[in-house]
Amino acid sequence: MHIKKITLGFCILLVLSLVTSCSREQPEEAVTTKQSTDWRNQIEYDGSFYVSKEIKLLYSLDKGSITLWDDGGDGEMLQELSYETAAADAMENLIREDVNGDGYVDLQTVYSDTGGETSYNLWLWSTADGRYRACSLYRMVKNPQPDPTAGTVSSQYVTEAFGTVVSTYRFTEALELETVSEAISDADEIAGAIALALTGDGTAAPSQGEAIVDGVECAAYTVGAGTAGSGAYIAYIPQDAAWYIDAGCLGMYRTVEWNGETYVPGRYIEDAAQVQDLALAYAPEVEYSEIFITAREEGKLGDSSAVAYTVEAEGAVLCRLCQTRLGGWYICTDGTTYFAFTGGEMGEPCEDTFS
Repeated sequence: MHIKKITLGFCILLVLSLVTSCSREQPEEAVTTKQSTDWRNQIEYDGSFYVSKEIKLLYSLDKGSITLWDDGGDGEMLQELSYETAAADAMENLIREDVNGDGYVDLQTVYSDTGGETSYNLWLWSTADGRYRACSLYRMVKNPQPDPTAGTVSSQYVTEAFGTVVSTYRFTEALELETVSEAISDADEIAGAIALALTGDGTAAPSQGEAIVDGVECAAYTVGAGTAGSGAYIAYIPQDAAWYIDAGCLGMYRTVEWNGETYVPGRYIEDAAQVQDLALAYAPEVEYSEIFITAREEGKLGDSSAVAYTVEAEGAVLCRLCQTRLGGWYICTDGTTYFAFTGGEMGEPCEDTFS
């Protein structure tokens, strides 16, 4: 009987040992199986962020693209965002913050960063789509300053000589950007400085009317005192800080340029640009900034309706250019005889005179 008890006890211990051994190995096998089936271990990603408290995304950054996965999904790619950039470190600056104030985190990468101007690619989270949507116009905003509380973004850009451009934009329900206001904060001072440099009269008063320059409506100034001023108008486009001057109030504006020291007249706009080019062809030694159209007259050249322009350079008449209703150009350099003018070369004399 004593021998049987020892044998039975030994068997019981052996069974317990085997059971214990099996129970220890089982959790280890389960952990190994779980790791091998977790899709997060099968992709390469750089980090994660929360779009909201309920939405967490994983992301991977590459040159020109951002790949996103839904951390609560099954491993399928959520979307790939493509972008352009002129900045070498754009990949290192993925900005994650709520830009339009809807409570969801938006994404930004640098689009351009040159000459004191910074602009960004922007993607806004769309609750309707459950993914990001590009806001393409945002990259046109220089040095943006978002105000999520108001759902707006403002921009201030200081130019070298044409004023400080102040712009305000608003995000729409369609996740687009629309302009609220654009202005040059120190426009009066700039207009006065341009007037003084180009006309000798620094008195520039805001005009009651508005100018149309190259098809665009502009704010305008009258130069000098009185209703007609001194015979010059100045106009500008706020969003581009582009300035123009019509030195003879002829309805022919030309650009205003800055040469690093002072303002100088630039290229003529629309019809007058062709007159300037023809005058340069006739006298290539003259700089375009030295050419002024001082008169525009409507009349006839022979039996054809025509428009004649008087072109001056350095205070003296350079030539008269005449365009007929049919589009032909004629040049007069002696005040009497017109010659056919094609391709910058004088042709046969014309028997007709402009009247």
